[in-house]
Amino acid sequence: MDIKRPKPDELIARAVEGRLTKAELAELLAVDHRGPFLDACAHVEKQFTEDCPTKNHGPCLEAGCSAEGEICLQPLLHSGSAYHKACAAEWLPIFSEPANRA
Repeated sequence: MDIKRPKPDELIARAVEGRLTKAELAELLAVDHRGPFLDACAHVEKQFTEDCPTKNHGPCLEAGCSAEGEICLQPLLHSGSAYHKACAAEWLPIFSEPANRA
């Protein structure tokens, strides 16, 4: 059975459109490049969390944000594909180097 693997330019297009998750993007990288990519995504997640109150989502709890100082899933869910696109922006320079690919 012939399994067609997507070409790098197809993967890049999907990533830029926000159609690949952080985990899917990480799996496309060589093992030694996954950690730096995941660290960059953690920074993106923290920024989405910090920006959450200004996006009129309001705190999830009446007493305020329960994720104070931590990463919260709610703003990532509210962002739609913007979060995936932001992670892809961190992934693209790494993946663009063929030696960095899995």
